[in-house]
Amino acid sequence: LGKKPGDWDCATCFHLNFSRRDSCQRCGNPRPVGGGGGGGGSMSMGADRGWGGADVKPGDWFCPSCNTHNFASRGTCFKCGNEKVENNASMDGRPGWRMGDWTCTGCSEHNFASRTECFKCNAPKTSGT
Repeated sequence: LGKKPGDWDCATCFHLNFSRRDSCQRCGNPRPVGGGGGGGGSMSMGADRGWGGADVKPGDWFCPSCNTHNFASRGTCFKCGNEKVENNASMDGRPGWRMGDWTCTGCSEHNFASRTECFKCNAPKTSGT
């Protein structure tokens, strides 16, 4: 399992969407025009721009309302407008993380605590993460 030809990554929330979707399943943003439908175009675009769990910079934060990644300089979420919560970190200190969230050892993506396998590459959650 994993990314199949035509599947695309949302430019706003980085959710992997099936090729049949015209808008993001997670945040509702429309599919990019001319990108993401060709089996990997959005993946390379995302890698070039540094999107993804491994490239979240210190101080960046995830909106507790819509889970959108925001740069550290933003005081409000660019997607929904909610204000930044200053104490928006888990016990391990990573910005925007909630208790129990984990990083995939296969692809370094941020996964919610409720997931038993990575949303992006389907690798199982390993003990200690």
